[in-house]
Amino acid sequence: MTKTFLCSVTRGVPLPKEGDRGGQISGIVKNKIIVSGGTRWSENKTTKYFLDNSLIFDNQIWVEGPPLPTPLAYSMFASNKSGLYIAGGTSDGASMSKSVYALRSTHENAKWERLPDLPEALGFGAGAIINGKFYISGGKLNTGQKTNRMWVLDIYNIKHGWQECNAFPGVARTLHSLVKCGNYLFLLGGLAEESPLNPLSDAYKYDPLTDKWEKLNDLSLKGYAWVSQPVDEKNILITGRADGLVHSDIWIIDLKTMNMEKIGDLIIPSATAPLIKVSDNQWWLLGGEPDSNKNRTGIVSIINFEK
Repeated sequence: MTKTFLCSVTRGVPLPKEGDRGGQISGIVKNKIIVSGGTRWSENKTTKYFLDNSLIFDNQIWVEGPPLPTPLAYSMFASNKSGLYIAGGTSDGASMSKSVYALRSTHENAKWERLPDLPEALGFGAGAIINGKFYISGGKLNTGQKTNRMWVLDIYNIKHGWQECNAFPGVARTLHSLVKCGNYLFLLGGLAEESPLNPLSDAYKYDPLTDKWEKLNDLSLKGYAWVSQPVDEKNILITGRADGLVHSDIWIIDLKTMNMEKIGDLIIPSATAPLIKVSDNQWWLLGGEPDSNKNRTGIVSIINFEK
């Protein structure tokens, strides 16, 4: 019998004025939500800023957190109980970074810790943590080419550095989703080309124990900038889709059939925004790009599952 999910969406405390951003890094560090980096535009839309500041949600307000060592946007990132990990990204939209950092505390003097560099400069890919290992998939190289390579770093044994995994099937891409669910990673959608725009709908399952990929049924929608988080070991929550337009739809994907069920809408459409699992029944989508007109938002959509 198919499980039915009911959800409500409420408006969270927005990011502070001039804290609106897209392409940012986010996660949970010591039980606190943190947002770092990203991009925003000047009021007259002539200057694009790459950000290095961090915001921490503490006692129901956003406060300044440890700044990044350099401005970064469109990095690959993931968090677990040991901290928030970020790899690559861009400080100017053109050149990609090899740098990798971890944040393990949110106290006043906390700083980002430098980890082994990526083997190649990358941005606009996706990251996930499973079994204490930080995986990086896809993205854009400094040549402008896209890649379908995947790399892994054992975050509890970093002296071995980054190791290459089997590349994912299908075309190289950017702005796809990589999410841990159960014992596997799932790679969903993405962008094959910007001109002409070529969003993707293919999906793959990766087994970290065997280093093998399996092609799944395609998604029923093409899209990029998807963000997803596990609901349980059989279903994921996914939202933030762009396909030339930006959409507000919130979906559940049954990972056995890849069927998609719409369960609600974000407060406003938003893409290139992180989705954070705050509890078993609550997820936050923070800020992002509500359209393709150089706008950014600080709105926080809180997705609550009704028991």
